[in-house]
Amino acid sequence: MKNKFALSAGLILLAGMGLAFASTPAKTAPATAVSREDAKTREFKDILFKLVRQDEYLDEALETLDSANGRMSAHDISAMGLSLKMISSNLNRVSALNKQEFTSIQTGSAHTKYINTIFSYSRKVNRKAGHVSALVGQLAAKTKKSSMRDAVSSRKGGKKARGKKLTQLLEEQKAMDTLAADAKALRAASRSVNATSKWLYIASK
Repeated sequence: MKNKFALSAGLILLAGMGLAFASTPAKTAPATAVSREDAKTREFKDILFKLVRQDEYLDEALETLDSANGRMSAHDISAMGLSLKMISSNLNRVSALNKQEFTSIQTGSAHTKYINTIFSYSRKVNRKAGHVSALVGQLAAKTKKSSMRDAVSSRKGGKKARGKKLTQLLEEQKAMDTLAADAKALRAASRSVNATSKWLYIASK
């Protein structure tokens, strides 16, 4: 009797252990799914954060260009060019991230709210980049016209023209040409972000 009881108890114990081990994957699977979900949410939040930051940087660039009154020093022009280069680089990075997400996005995605917001900010960034490009174009035209006028009225020997040396005028024009190229690159980057964000938006519907 004791042997039968011990055998029965052993079988029950083994069965219980089997159930316990069998139930472990069932508990782990949802946890893994939640982990993947959290990781994907963080990825979309990262994209959105990057876009918001570029939107803020563009506001700063627009404020600087608006307050320039059609003329900036070579130093200020170069500083603006560095800022536009940074924004372009960050926008290109966002485009690359959008493309990565596009390969795994599914219709009716649980991250639709993030994707919608990303698309909304992408359109804002694209509009502001276009505004920056237009202001830089206006500034370039005014700088070139002013430089030509000052260069004609300058004296030989590098003497000052309207308070500026000819070499300084040439530096400003060179910096302005570089800024115009930076603005063009920014426009291309913003259009790419807008396009890839639109792909995500359509794919998630």
